[in-house]
Amino acid sequence: MRVHRLAWIILVLPLVTVGQPVLGQSEGPAIKREFLFEVPGYKTQNQGGQTMNMYFHYRYNSGIAEADIPNYEDLRSHAMKFMDAVDPAKNPYWETLNQELCTQLKDGFPIEAITCQLLVYPDNRPGLPYEPGYHGSIHTIGDIEPLAILSPPPP
Repeated sequence: MRVHRLAWIILVLPLVTVGQPVLGQSEGPAIKREFLFEVPGYKTQNQGGQTMNMYFHYRYNSGIAEADIPNYEDLRSHAMKFMDAVDPAKNPYWETLNQELCTQLKDGFPIEAITCQLLVYPDNRPGLPYEPGYHGSIHTIGDIEPLAILSPPPP
């Protein structure tokens, strides 16, 4: 009987402390500040001249001051300049471009986590491989849910 009582105390004790703040932690939920934006209908020269939507969802550094929050238009401008500078002769994979772009945004702005999606439109132009549906790349850095934005409905 004594062993059973001790086992019950050992099993219950951790449940009693769950939810209690650890020393040095403040009470209450952690505040996370995030932002999401899209660059729709972007025309790139890559892979024969494709059109795509670019999506970005990011979490600011923990405890960021209001004055340090970047204007999303700066990230948008950086993304478009990056894509404008792609050398179409190298014909890079979308995954490669997305990784480089997402890394640059993460390293260049006060962002602790980011997920980037390039969603390329279907393409049926003569002389190019037929691409019947939307396709693309998702790249995620840090603790944030990866983007998975579906293609727009047909017109």
